[in-house]
Amino acid sequence: MDKNESLPSPASREYLEDSNWAHEHLAELASEYPNQWVAIVNKMVVAAGRVISEVERMAREKTGRQEFPVILAEKGLHVY
Repeated sequence: MDKNESLPSPASREYLEDSNWAHEHLAELASEYPNQWVAIVNKMVVAAGRVISEVERMAREKTGRQEFPVILAEKGLHVY
């Protein structure tokens, strides 16, 4: 790594807690928001939808936060 390059900042404690919560509740999220992107803040869904950029925009507007986990709540079998 070049001396001028820097590593990304580590995730905040809140981000990590929300991310962990989302993965622990993935089955519930997939049932409630099937195949949608879901933004999590304070261990709650603050935005959901099919277009990730819209979900991120809605979550920023609602919460004022710039960083939060957004996960795909996949339901069923998908072949990529």
